[in-house]
Amino acid sequence: MGDSMFSMNRLLPFVGCAVLFAAYQPSAGVAAPAADDGRLEVQVEYLDGRFFKDRNINLSNVHVYREYRKVKAVSLHYGMTVSHATGTCQDVTDGESRAWGAGPSYMIRWERELSHGWSASLDATGSMLLYSRTHPADGRRYGFLWRIGPRLSYHFNASDALGVSYIFHHASNGHRTHNPGYNGIGFALGWQHRM
Repeated sequence: MGDSMFSMNRLLPFVGCAVLFAAYQPSAGVAAPAADDGRLEVQVEYLDGRFFKDRNINLSNVHVYREYRKVKAVSLHYGMTVSHATGTCQDVTDGESRAWGAGPSYMIRWERELSHGWSASLDATGSMLLYSRTHPADGRRYGFLWRIGPRLSYHFNASDALGVSYIFHHASNGHRTHNPGYNGIGFALGWQHRM
């Protein structure tokens, strides 16, 4: 498959790390921290570069979030993002923009229950990423990833849910120079588990 198409091989390292992180439990001899009844969520997504004719950069991401506060329909989450970018930034010389990135992330979710286990939400996230190389070409070794989009979730029981999202994203480092930002759209699949 081409770089612009979904490939499970690209996501396998992310999924493995996310599952290990999500499944970690202290051993029997170590006291577990007090339960805070928060949700742990793992999101896997593929975002296709769009909207710039000279910047075709695609992202395969894994996000891991922990809900730490909920006030009525709004919940707040902190976590981390691991990203793999592929593609080119053709408006600069040597536009190769392949890189790995990782860093902290924050999510705000507005959620409304529908019926029979279904809910709909609007998610907005921001991540600060450090990259393995300058990203994109003529950029810097760090940047921000902003994401927003609707999510539809099915709650299997009081503890577990599966959701799918349609995401718009913008990536940029916030500077006036060496900042070839780019945008894209795509889908995310998320699993939630209440601790």
